Amino acid sequence: MQKKAERIADLIGMLPMFMGLVLEGIEIEAPFRLNESEEKTLMFLHKNEGSPMTEYSKKVGLSKGSFTGVVDRLVKKGLVKRASVSEDRRVYALILTERGKEVARDIDRQFKAHIAQKVMHLRETDLEALKDALEVIVATMEKFQAGKG
Repeated sequence: MQKKAERIADLIGMLPMFMGLVLEGIEIEAPFRLNESEEKTLMFLHKNEGSPMTEYSKKVGLSKGSFTGVVDRLVKKGLVKRASVSEDRRVYALILTERGKEVARDIDRQFKAHIAQKVMHLRETDLEALKDALEVIVATMEKFQAGKG
């Protein structure tokens, strides 16, 4: 069990390198000047709209304070709005504006095109194995988030 756990740790340590290789050379063109954190936030909202801000900051990988700055900039650009979700006026959900939805869809399209270009040279069996491995990673991530991991 210990050897397996160590191998898993080694492989997880390689994931940032994998992501770096896959994303190398990506250039997202947006109608606004967006930094990487703003793009990530729009993409995450595009897929997971309506949750409280604290949930997003963790999932985007930013501290609460840094994430608030990102959201402030996206609100100022008219891409995101805050919506009250409880009696506590400090708790807000994030909602994409119509313009934000357009920009997020465009970023998603460019992201998918970049990934397709990167993996198009892989053999079909390698593509299938990569897809299966990534699906296992996502399922495992969901278990960890649900407290079952």
